Parts: sequence; structure tokens; C-alpha cells
Amino acid sequence: MKAILRDIQALPRDVKLFILFNLFANIGFGVFQLVFNLYLIQLDFREDYIGAFNSVQTVFMALAGVTLGFTIGKLGIWHGLVFGMVIFFISSYAVAVVEQPVGLLGLSALFGFGLCYLFNFTMPFILEFCPPSARPRVAAITFSMVSLAITLGSLLGGFLPQFIHDLNGNIGDPSVSAYRATLIIGTTIAAIGLFPLMLMGEARRSHAAQDLAKALTDESPDERLQVRRDLTVFVGVAGLMSLGVGLVVPFYNVFLTTLGADSQQVGFVFAFGSLCAAVIGLLAPWVARRFGSLNSVLVLRLGMLPCYFLLIFFPIYGLAIVAHAVRLTCINMNWPIDSTFMGEMLPRRARATAFGWRSAAWNFGSAISALIGGWIIVKWGYNPTFAGMIVFTALAAILFTSYFRRHPRVRSGELDKRSSRKQPEPESLAV
Repeated sequence: MKAILRDIQALPRDVKLFILFNLFANIGFGVFQLVFNLYLIQLDFREDYIGAFNSVQTVFMALAGVTLGFTIGKLGIWHGLVFGMVIFFISSYAVAVVEQPVGLLGLSALFGFGLCYLFNFTMPFILEFCPPSARPRVAAITFSMVSLAITLGSLLGGFLPQFIHDLNGNIGDPSVSAYRATLIIGTTIAAIGLFPLMLMGEARRSHAAQDLAKALTDESPDERLQVRRDLTVFVGVAGLMSLGVGLVVPFYNVFLTTLGADSQQVGFVFAFGSLCAAVIGLLAPWVARRFGSLNSVLVLRLGMLPCYFLLIFFPIYGLAIVAHAVRLTCINMNWPIDSTFMGEMLPRRARATAFGWRSAAWNFGSAISALIGGWIIVKWGYNPTFAGMIVFTALAAILFTSYFRRHPRVRSGELDKRSSRKQPEPESLAV
């Protein structure tokens, strides 16, 4: 822990403020993601409406992802992030007080747009304001801090509804008003994250758009073609992954309640999973150095699947807890590894576009699969959705590693030497 604190202390001031922003924003989001589906259940909606809400939200997250590269190019990273956060906070407060089905679906669009900007500025910020040697470490710390923040948010989200309900002298399960108050409190915590953003220096002053025309003229036609191929695979893998994740993740808190969990227990499950991800996720740079980025991505993406396979045959509470913790831990280790790998692989002018289009593919896929998943669950239960997640995740892992293992820069040993055919030099001879 002391080494981690030293690493954080040595970071540039704006990067430390960015991590602090992420802490507050994701504590609030942790409260929101835990409680909101349960709030909808209290309003007498079912999984099919939850699927529809998530579909609208993720469609607009996807549309926002398409704009990410353009926004960063025109406004800069800081101004684009603040713009998205204002939209996120306004919509978060609004969905906590609106009860009409059509009105909620409309607000879910605005909420999704802001949520995309919360999630997808992390790697562009790190790649822009951190030196290359520090990027893997900073990415791992940032994603682990996000998981830690969601842990705290999940604990609050599990505790607050019952506490507020009891505080008002009521008995029994939390009421709609208790869930609504919890959502408002969570959004208020997230809004505190605006203050670290306002304290930034270099990042806040950065307005200039990248000179894309000059960047393109510096590349040969073959290099531009290779970049387009890399982008296509990177985005396509995200789309495949999202088809599996969207079948399961939006409904997982409701799934836990079908196994007998109450809102507090769901909060503890989500908190436990996020805590595991936060602590173990700090090992991501070591894992990537030890085994290579591509080998690590393959193992981490496939590593979450056995638990969901077992859940099909043994839908028990303990196994569901383990499956959730393993999934979050694998994802939290995988994202900084594959994101840093792609950041090094792509030229600077293509990075924001890559992460924006990946977000778009991820959210379009999630929107489609969440809509279908809600309908499947109401009709046939959760088992078909677990099977779908296994198939799509496996396909995505195989596509990513098989394509990039044959990439010229990997085969030459320039990137990810442990996955290349060229053997690395002995450490004593390395320059």
C-alpha cells in the first residue's frame, strides 16, 4: 500500500485531481447502479422494462461515443469531460423523481449520453497527460480506484434505503421514497467530483485541436490501412463482448434478489466484487509484463466464464457472489492492459476515435442484448442469458488475441514481446 501511495504522490497534479474526480463520481455511480433497478421494481416495473430502459440508455451512450473523438478534437479533454458531466448530473437528478414510463425512457437517453463521457475519458486523459513509461501503472491505479469507489457506493446503496425508511418511522421493506432519496444522495456525492476538475491547471488550459491533417500526411497509405484494420478489430471485439455482457449485467442485482438477497445483501455483494477488483486489479501492470499483454487479455477474458457456466446448473447464492467478484476482477485487470496496449499501438491522432468508437460498439451491442435479455428472462429465466454471455465473450477473446498476435509490430517484438515470435533479449543485455 505504501508503494501505491508513493506512486500516486509522484503523479502530475492534474492526474491526481483526475483520480480524485473519479473517486467521487464513481461513488455516486455505485450508489445509482445498485439502487436504480430496485427502484424500478418498487415502481412495479418488470425486467422487460428494465431492459428497455437500459437499451435506450446504452443506445445514447453509443451515440455519445461516436462524438467522443470530435469533442476532444474541438474542445479538448477537460472541456469535453465537464460538458458530459453536467449532462450526467442533470439527468441523474431527473430520473430520481420522474415515475412515468415514457418520461423515464426519455431521460435515460440524456443519462446515457453523460454516462459515456464519465466512463470513456479515462484512457484519453491518461494517454495525453502521462509519460509513456507511467501509463500502465497509472491506468491500473485509476481503474482500481474506480472499483474502490464503486465498492463504497455499493455499500452506501445497500445501506441507505433501509436506513432512510427506518429513520422515517416506517417498518418493512424500503419504500419508493427511500430509494428515491438514496438516488439523490448518490448523485450529490458524484457532483462533488466537479470541484477537482475545476482545480486542474494544464488540462483545463488545453483547448487546441489536434492537427489531424498533418498527422495523416506523416503516415504512408500502408500505415493508414493498418490503422483502419486495427480500429476495426478493436471496435468489433468490443461489440462482441457487449452482446454477452448486456444479456447479464443489467439484471444481475435483480437475479440476486431471486436467490433470496435483499437490497443490503445485494449492496454487500457488489461491494465485495468491486473491492476484489480494486485490490487485485493493481497487479495488472505486473501481469502484463510477466506474461505479455495478449496472453493476459486472453486468460482474463476467458477466466470469468467457468463461474457463469456453473450457474446454469447450480443457481445458488454463494456461486453467484463468486461469479460477480471474478467477473469484476478480470475486467478491472483486463481494461488497463488492453487499453494501454491499444494506446501504444495506435497513433496519437487515432486514439480518441478508437476509444469513442469502442464505446459506441459496446453500447449499441449492450442496448440490443439488454432488450433481448429482459424479454428472454421474463419468458425463460436467466440460464439462456448466461450461456449467451459465455459464447460472445469467448469469441471476443479469441478474435482480439489471434488478430493482434499476427500484427507486424507484435511479430517484430516492438510491442508485447512475450506474444511475439521474436524472443526478447536477456535482461542483462537489454539497453
